[in-house]
Amino acid sequence: MLQANSLVRRANILIRSARPKEQESWRYAVREQRVAMDPRPSAERVLTYIFFRSFGCRYDRAGECTMCNYAVAERVGTDSIVDSVREALSLKDSYDALGISPLGNMFDVTEVPAAARDAILAMAAETDASIFSCESRPETLSPDMIAHAASLVGDKRLFVNLGLEAAHSWVQAHCVGKSLSPDSYRNATAALRRHHAFPVSNVLLGVPFLTQEEAIESAVGTIRWALGNGSHICVLFPSNVKGWTLQEWLWERDSYRCPSLWSLVEALHRLGPDAARSVVLSWYSTTPTDPRRREQVSDPLREAPTTCPLCRDRVIDGLNAFNANGGYDIVEDLRRQGCACRDEWAERMAQEASIATPLGERVLAAYDRIGHELVGSRWWEKARDRVRRELETGYDGAVVAA
Repeated sequence: MLQANSLVRRANILIRSARPKEQESWRYAVREQRVAMDPRPSAERVLTYIFFRSFGCRYDRAGECTMCNYAVAERVGTDSIVDSVREALSLKDSYDALGISPLGNMFDVTEVPAAARDAILAMAAETDASIFSCESRPETLSPDMIAHAASLVGDKRLFVNLGLEAAHSWVQAHCVGKSLSPDSYRNATAALRRHHAFPVSNVLLGVPFLTQEEAIESAVGTIRWALGNGSHICVLFPSNVKGWTLQEWLWERDSYRCPSLWSLVEALHRLGPDAARSVVLSWYSTTPTDPRRREQVSDPLREAPTTCPLCRDRVIDGLNAFNANGGYDIVEDLRRQGCACRDEWAERMAQEASIATPLGERVLAAYDRIGHELVGSRWWEKARDRVRRELETGYDGAVVAA
């Protein structure tokens, strides 16, 4: 198993060390989306997702994940968590599909105490929702936890979103900065299915250090791999630039840019109708946050995927229609639509691919900059050979899992 790269971990820890505490006023957020939750054709669902305040993701504290910002600075007690979720649930009388989760990991007791999780699942069971969803790192799921959760939600279908991001272990470790092994993922999906639960895989479009072409390749290959390894459906996320992340640091230095929404359309097109029927989209219609709100830890977004103002609404409308159980014909229609910004995107992607150095060389060059400018030359000069050897382990030049 490849570990998250040591330079990436150190850089993230340094960046996050300056992150302020989450504001006391933030207790939960509610997000609603019309979406398919089963392979198409299937019923359109109204998914209401409640994200509640927690201690935060322990992997965030360990410096993992170049793009994530999922931690607060203090413990949150069971009573506080349960009260927040109860208040959020009271905002609606009826639910179709219901999701409740921290911003990190529902099944990690260091973030969500077992008593709080049990109380949340019991409250969810009392609603009229037919589906209950939450999020987890695959490594922290155990068969006993899954069996217990399934028993608490009763006759509701249990969906668990797993943060997969990229299926290629080298890309996962050195570009995403995540220590997830394929075996951990497979074990989690198998355990979920044994208990009649539904694994959902979160896949990242816009992995740092990759060209736009490689980023699309990675997302498409990861979706195919996940569907072949137990996933019920996949959720494709075009990456946003969040505050207090290494990705933000790269973006501020013109070394990262969010994927265009045209990249999202292209990824769906390359999947083809058979695989695309098991894909839904998320976080593709966000907008950057007012920079004056940068003191908020869970928000801001510094940059979000988009197209030009002339076609953005049209593209978002098409993606919304696809997401709400629309067919592959919507993807093909979007791809046929013309706009000057689409031509610029295609030209930029081709030019970038034509001049790109091999991925391993490119990542090491980016690490050199991170090492000298962010982590510090003294540490980096001592660690560079070791990190270079880390990069050589398991490197085959590809971005798609074999």
